[in-house]
Amino acid sequence: MASSALVTGATGYLGSELVKQLLQKGFIVHATVRGPHNTQAVQHLTNLADALPGTLKLFKADLLHPNAFDESIKGCQYVFHTASPFFIEVEDPQRDLIDPAVKGTSNVLSSVAKHKTLVKRTIVTSSVAAEREAWKIAKEHDLDLVTILPNFILGPALSRHDTKGLSVGFMKACLESDTIAGTPVIVDVRDVAKAHILAATLPQAEGRYIISNRKPITPRLVSDVLQARFPHLQIPTGKQEDAPEKIDNSKATTELGLQLTTVNETLVDMAVTLMQLGIAVPRPKPMT
Repeated sequence: MASSALVTGATGYLGSELVKQLLQKGFIVHATVRGPHNTQAVQHLTNLADALPGTLKLFKADLLHPNAFDESIKGCQYVFHTASPFFIEVEDPQRDLIDPAVKGTSNVLSSVAKHKTLVKRTIVTSSVAAEREAWKIAKEHDLDLVTILPNFILGPALSRHDTKGLSVGFMKACLESDTIAGTPVIVDVRDVAKAHILAATLPQAEGRYIISNRKPITPRLVSDVLQARFPHLQIPTGKQEDAPEKIDNSKATTELGLQLTTVNETLVDMAVTLMQLGIAVPRPKPMT
């Protein structure tokens, strides 16, 4: 019998990739979205379901509604909570980012507690504040919980409608603007999704996992990679900056056996998909 999983935030950047990988493995996926009848928003998910061996079921769920996940969680052995707002521009960070993340996590885990005899394990993609709430509820209800803390996620996008997030905004700026700025420590979205599945299905997985490369990328690295792959485009030349090793990802690589995608592959694959989807429209180099 096929394994079953609930994925919250299924139309999001990470959620979509997680749904894809679960469907590839033959899972029955209960995907929560804001509007299951919004064809444009869910089309990429239904297309994936048509092409892959798993089964997709869409459910409407409001992150801030206390009982929003009670229906979608029924029959699920695994719960993946990836729904958490993270936009470039917000009016009130507490109201628009922190509160929804914490309340959403609380609501999902409250639903898990009602069905904990069936749910084997819950994986929460977490910010620090939401993680605190998650562990508090897990302890109160004796839930099997693992938290995933990814660094700055880049990599291929699956939907042309995912344009408001920081990840897409960063790469779009690299392709379209006159400068490349910032030295984030990145991780590939495909690796983060894979880590979720490993953390759910490997019996020995426990606690929290930082999913990340060890060193930050520099503006010069980004420009070198993109200029080499797209010599016909006007890609700005980034400044060289120091990039000391910052992150210890050994728990994920050792306990989960996670092998990380190369930075070059992550950057190129993301750039290709953003251009294919029409999200980024770089300027061609002028004819000489």
